[in-house]
Amino acid sequence: MRKLGVRIAVVALLVAAYVLTRHEIPAAAPRPPVNPKANVPLAQTAWDTCVSGDPNAGIPVSEYPSSFDPNSLINTPSCNQAVLGQINQRHQAEGVAPMKLPGDFNSLSPAMQLLVVTNAERTSRGLPRISGMVSSLNKDALVGARAGVDPNPSKADGPWTVYDSIWAGGYPSALLADYDWMYNDGWGGNSNSTINLDCQSPNAKGCWGHRDAILDNYQMTPGEILVGGAAVVTSGPASLTLPSLAAAFEAVPASAVKLASRIPG
Repeated sequence: MRKLGVRIAVVALLVAAYVLTRHEIPAAAPRPPVNPKANVPLAQTAWDTCVSGDPNAGIPVSEYPSSFDPNSLINTPSCNQAVLGQINQRHQAEGVAPMKLPGDFNSLSPAMQLLVVTNAERTSRGLPRISGMVSSLNKDALVGARAGVDPNPSKADGPWTVYDSIWAGGYPSALLADYDWMYNDGWGGNSNSTINLDCQSPNAKGCWGHRDAILDNYQMTPGEILVGGAAVVTSGPASLTLPSLAAAFEAVPASAVKLASRIPG
């Protein structure tokens, strides 16, 4: 389980890390593309753009400000473009195609934005796209987001062959969560600098686990498709790191699932 939490956030007067977690069944799935050799934290300039005009502007990005309203989300064009620019710098460094988002990205629901960004990370690397959003996985993700944990499969999920899920707490946008899931998910040199709570040493199994979930190959066989679900909640008990984002993915026979909606992009 990994936790990508609040960029060192003060929650209920306790200092906590952004929370990222990941749950995979089965564990024997093929490994995704090679992970980065080191973390690359989000640039301070991008964070300042996202909180422009807010008391948080100018506060080091490594110190998630206690004055940030955990019930709010940031979905401004300027913030999304700033974080997208950071993501595409990482794409260029890895030699993969730039991430492209649909023109209506800013108007999509936060949950759909999570799946759009996941698809964009996958397709830019030539991996199969998520075919669509399904209601059962949305419900799994909502349970996980409300509890602050990785979603678990339910009886309604059908005859899946591989199920994977991730959670993040304290991220005010899908793109900000994606950046740390994908490019800041490894060992940070010490526990205080590592936001992935499943990565507590340089060689811990949980290092880069969120990235692995997003880029998983899913062992799909002919006739199977990859489907997903997501949820974002902005209110809950004091113990829950907010905003709380969760997503779940599964490989399943196309004939056994009904898509609730297609994923733009």
